[in-house]
Amino acid sequence: METLRIALADWTDFDMSAHVLAQCLGIMPAGLGMNEAKWVYWSDNPLGNLLYGTLERLLELGALEKREEPDLQYRWCSGYLVVIK
Repeated sequence: METLRIALADWTDFDMSAHVLAQCLGIMPAGLGMNEAKWVYWSDNPLGNLLYGTLERLLELGALEKREEPDLQYRWCSGYLVVIK
């Protein structure tokens, strides 16, 4: 299984970003395709909302970058480092 850092190395659509996050967390099986689970990301439901909220929180922490054109996309911020004190 890829890490989120590797899976989101390039700009990735919002729904695929959420799908990859769900797979990294073990919520969605690694072999489950996007088409089989897109209802989770394209509708208002607790799981989809949680995944989108987590992506936004990672953005706030500086781990992700976001762009809204041409479509909403995320990618891992290559300069993000966790500093342990």
